[in-house]
Amino acid sequence: MDNSSSRRRFLQTLGLATGALAAGSFANAQEVAPLAPRKITIPDPNNIGPMTTWPPRKPGAIYMGGFRAPKLDKVRVAFVGVGERGSMHVGQMAVIEGAEIVGICDLYEDWAKRSADVVEKKTGKRPPIFTKGPEDYKRMMKEVKPDAVIVCPSWEWHCRVTCDVMKMGAHAFVEVPMAVSIKELWEIVDTSEETRKHCMMMENVNYGREELLFLNMVRQGVIGDLLYGEAAYIHELRGQMKQAERGTGSWRTYHYAKRNGNVYPTHGLGPIAQYMNLARKDDCFGRLVSFSSPALGRAAYAKKNFPADHKWNKLDFACGDMNTSIIKTTMGRTVLVEWDETSPRPYSRLNLIQGTLGTLAGFPTRVAGEKLGNGN
Repeated sequence: MDNSSSRRRFLQTLGLATGALAAGSFANAQEVAPLAPRKITIPDPNNIGPMTTWPPRKPGAIYMGGFRAPKLDKVRVAFVGVGERGSMHVGQMAVIEGAEIVGICDLYEDWAKRSADVVEKKTGKRPPIFTKGPEDYKRMMKEVKPDAVIVCPSWEWHCRVTCDVMKMGAHAFVEVPMAVSIKELWEIVDTSEETRKHCMMMENVNYGREELLFLNMVRQGVIGDLLYGEAAYIHELRGQMKQAERGTGSWRTYHYAKRNGNVYPTHGLGPIAQYMNLARKDDCFGRLVSFSSPALGRAAYAKKNFPADHKWNKLDFACGDMNTSIIKTTMGRTVLVEWDETSPRPYSRLNLIQGTLGTLAGFPTRVAGEKLGNGN
C-alpha cells in the first residue's frame, strides 16, 4: 500500500465526514470536541454484587469529577522518583511555561543530580534534591511546599506517596499504574475527596495523536452508537530483567512472580474507556472474565541469560505470558483487553472502537464505515 496516498485519501474522507476538520487539530487535547454538559452518575459500588470487596463510602464523600482547583499563575512542581519515567517528565516539565520545578526526590543521589542538571540547563535554576531514604519526600514537601507532585517511584510506593502528598497540601499526578490493589485505589479516592486535591493517573496514551483523532470522531458521531472495543498492551519487556540491581527491572520483575493477570491494562483500556465515556454518564465497567496462558517466557529468559544461582532463577513466575480479558459494561457493550509483556511479538495497543456506522482501528491506523469508505 502506498502510505502517502492512503493517508491523503483517509484525510479527504475524514474531512467530508466531519465537516472538513483540520488534520492537525487532533494533536492537542484542548481541541478535542467537548462533551455536552450532563449529569454524572457513578454506580454504587456497594450494590454491584456479593463477589465484590468494595469498602463502604465514607460519610460526606464528594465525587471529584467536577472539581476545579483555584487558578495558579505559577505551578510549583516537585518530583518523587526520577528513574526512567520520572526523568522524562522532568525534561518536559522544565520547558512548560508557568511551571517551576522546586524539588527532586529519589533513592539514588546520582539520578536526582542528573535531573537537577537538566532543570538547571533548561531554566538556569537548580532545584534542591532529597535523597536521604524512601520517605525523604516528606522533608521535601515541608521545605519547598509544592503545588503539585509528580509521583514516579516503583509501583508499591504509588499509593503511599500519592496519599501523603495530597495530605501535605499538593495535587498528585501519578504514573501508571496508580496503585496495585483495589484497597489502595479506594484509599486514593478517599484521600482526594477528603483533601479536595486533584489526583490524576498520567495515562499518556489517552493523549496520543491517533487516540485523540478517534475520540474526536466518536464524539461527533462519525461511527454511530458504540458497540465494542479492543484494547491491548503488547510490548516485549523481558530485557528489563537485565536491570537486576537498579532500574525498572529490579522491582517490576517481581510482579510477574507474585501476581497473575493483566498487570498493566490502562495503556490499551484508557482510550477505549474514553471513547465509550465509561463512568462518566450512563455506562460503567460491569463484569469481567479473564484468562492467562501458562507462565513460561520469563523463566526461560532467566535460565538463558543469568547464572543458575541468580535471583531471577529462584523465582516462581506465576503471571501468565499472555492474558485475555473480556469486559461487559452495564449497558451491554463489550471490550476485549489483551496483555503480554513477555513474548516476542510486535508492539500493539489494538485501539479498535466499533460502532453501528463504522469502525476505527489502530496498529496500523485503518477505518471503515458508511461515511469512511471500505477500510483501505
